[in-house]
Amino acid sequence: MATGILIVLLFLLLMAMSLPVFVAMALAGFAGFVLAHGWTTALYGFTETVWQSTHVYELIAIPLFILTGTIMQQSGAGRDLYLVVNAFAGRVRNASGIATIIACGIFAAICGSSIATAATVGYVAIPALKEAGYGDTRAGGFVAAGGTLGILIPPSIPMILYGIITDTSIGQLFIAGVIPGILMMIVFAIYAWRSHPQIESVPVAKGQHWVLLRRSIGVILLPPVIIGAIYLGVFTPTEVGALAVLYVLALGMLQSRLTFDNTWRAVLSATRTSVMLLMLIIFGQYFAHYLTYEEVPQTIAKAIAGVPGGHFVTLSLVVLGYLVMGMFLESAAMLLISVPIFFPVAMHLGMHPLTFGIFAVMAMEIAQISPPVGINLFTIHGISRIPLEKLARGVMPFILTQIVFLYLVYYLPEIVLWLPERMK
Repeated sequence: MATGILIVLLFLLLMAMSLPVFVAMALAGFAGFVLAHGWTTALYGFTETVWQSTHVYELIAIPLFILTGTIMQQSGAGRDLYLVVNAFAGRVRNASGIATIIACGIFAAICGSSIATAATVGYVAIPALKEAGYGDTRAGGFVAAGGTLGILIPPSIPMILYGIITDTSIGQLFIAGVIPGILMMIVFAIYAWRSHPQIESVPVAKGQHWVLLRRSIGVILLPPVIIGAIYLGVFTPTEVGALAVLYVLALGMLQSRLTFDNTWRAVLSATRTSVMLLMLIIFGQYFAHYLTYEEVPQTIAKAIAGVPGGHFVTLSLVVLGYLVMGMFLESAAMLLISVPIFFPVAMHLGMHPLTFGIFAVMAMEIAQISPPVGINLFTIHGISRIPLEKLARGVMPFILTQIVFLYLVYYLPEIVLWLPERMK
C-alpha cells in the first residue's frame, strides 16, 4: 500500500511537469511494477496489458462516433441546429440562450463527445449570443455547460469506457442516460430562460422557420434513430456508430456540403482525437491494474464505506472525491482512475451498476467545466477568446445543478433504470 501511494504521488508529479496524462500513467504504472517485480516481469506485463486493453470489440464504437461528430462539424450541421432551434423558440425571452442548450442536447445525441458539442455549437452560438447582448460570461457559460450534455445523452464515449471497465452493457448504459440527459437539458434551458438580464428575441422572417427546418431535418431525425435502434435491440452500439457515419456522410453529400477536402479534415481530426483517447484507455487501464495489484482502490473503498454517518455521508464523500479529481484531471483519465475506487463503494451503497454509470458520467460532466483544468472551458476560450475567469463564473450555476443531479440519481434511481428495464 505504501508503494502504491508513492506511485500515485509520482503520477501527480509527472502531470505537474506537464507530461501528457497517458504518459504519466504509463511511466508511473511501469515504475510501480519494476519496484514490485523487477524489469523483466514488468516489461512482459506491460506488453501483455497493452495488448489486452486494445483487444476489445466495443472500442471500435469510439472512433466511429468521433468521426460522426467531426463530419457534422465540417458539414455545418451545428450551425443549422442552432438556427432552427432559435427560430422555433419564437418570442420567448432569452430564446437564444434556450436555443443554445437545446442545440447542444441534439448534437450531443449524435456524436457522444462533450468537446465536439461545445466547439461545434459554440462557433455559431457564441457570436450570436454576444451580438444579442448576453455578454461573455453568459454566452460562454451556456455553451460550455450545454456541451457537457454530449457525454450524458447517448451515444456517449465515457459510457463505452465505463461499460468496458465494469463489464456493464453499453446498450443499456446508453438507454439509461436518455431520461437524465433530457431532464438536465430541460433544467439548463429553464435556467437560461430565467437568467438576467432577460433579452427579447429577434423575430424570424415569415416562412423562414420551415426553410431552416427542411435544411436541418436530416440531422434532427438522427438522434431518435440512434436511440430507437439501440432500445429496440435492432443494432448494437458499435453497429449504430458505423451507421451514423454512413448517415452523416450521405446527408452531407446529398446537401452538397461535403467535399474531399473537408471530409479529409474530418477524418484527420477524428483520428487525432481517437488516438488520444485510446492511449488514455490503454495506459489508464495499465495504471489502474497496478493500483489494484497494490490494493489501493480496495483500501480507499473500505475507508470511505467505513466512515460513520450513513449512506448520505458516504455518498457525499464520493461526490467530494469526484469534485476534487475533476479540478485536476482530464475527464477520461478521471473515469479510468476513479471507477475501480468508487465502484465497490457504489455497490456498498446499493447502487445498480447502471445507476453508478450515469452517476460517474455526471461527475465527468462537472469535471469538464470545473476550473482550473475543465476542458470545455479551454475549448470555448480557444474559439472565442473569452477570459477563463468569466467562463468559470458562467458555469457555476450549472455545476451546482449537476451536483444536485448526482444526489437525485442516487435517491431516485428509477429515472435511470426505468427505460433499460423495458428494453427488448
